[in-house]
Amino acid sequence: MGSQRSTLVGTPVVVAPGKIFLIGEYAILEEGPAVLAAVNRYAVAQYVPGMDPMSKVVEEAVSRAKAEIGEAASALPPGSVLVDTDDFRQADHKLGLGSSAATAVAAVGAVLETAGISIAKNRDRLLALALAAHRAAQREVGSGADVVAAVHGGLSKVARQRVGALSVEPLVAPSGLRLVVFWTGGSASTAQMVEGVERFARTEPSAYREIMASLRDIASRFVAELRAGSATGAVAAAARYGKRLEVLGAAASLPIVTEPCRRAADLAKELGGAAKPSGAGGGDIAIAMFATPEAARLFARALTKPLAALDLDLDRGGARRRVPGEPEAEDSGLFHV
Repeated sequence: MGSQRSTLVGTPVVVAPGKIFLIGEYAILEEGPAVLAAVNRYAVAQYVPGMDPMSKVVEEAVSRAKAEIGEAASALPPGSVLVDTDDFRQADHKLGLGSSAATAVAAVGAVLETAGISIAKNRDRLLALALAAHRAAQREVGSGADVVAAVHGGLSKVARQRVGALSVEPLVAPSGLRLVVFWTGGSASTAQMVEGVERFARTEPSAYREIMASLRDIASRFVAELRAGSATGAVAAAARYGKRLEVLGAAASLPIVTEPCRRAADLAKELGGAAKPSGAGGGDIAIAMFATPEAARLFARALTKPLAALDLDLDRGGARRRVPGEPEAEDSGLFHV
């Protein structure tokens, strides 16, 4: 997509991809697995001398990166990072594809690369700094899985350990699996949705634990089906997960699964697939999964307003310094519009 946009001459340009959740929303907050795919919508970042921070995320990323590199930071002129996130917009709407996480990763990466530190050789360092910056800017809301996707790219299982650390396992999608990512016609606040679920956890702890246990179990089954190479098994698990997200939303009095998303789920079911929110829910981005390309094609064509399929593909490379003239990646075959 936009990783080849024009930028200033001089300092290195760093790009970081967005993400989608295939499964594991909310479960990852309770040590369950999540599966994410990095997608080819990019935050494009460049260190600019004399510039002031353009957002809280950028401010946190730059200050933490400079503190981390110590004396090497003294060689940098005063300034901050310019980050272009136009790829994460559709007309006048911001899409919930992880722009803030990609911004944190790209901003940290731009500081490191400008200081002569290769992010390709320091991914663990990049991840730790971007996670800390993103959490500080987002008031500790969220799992950090979107930051992992922006750093590493590809398809991966992410889990949060009891001590708060994140584990990452690369995955390979079954050959028949096809994804259709679509916009439901409205934006949503991840922070508000997560805070609403946290209120439910405090007021109804027993019901919360029961729902979370089922979400963890289904997410684990989804991972097992991917490992086994079963597209049909993965689709079936995704359908069950979507239904449990509806149960969570009803119990917490939150519109996790909106009416447009519910209509999309009914359409996907008719075609032998599954559709569910991708992320915290409440609108915004959703994902449909099918075991055949034909079913995915029919679904994408049958969507009606406000639903709209998005032109996305898998990003395999994660955060990286952009090389002039770098060719676009080949079609992964996993996504369909």
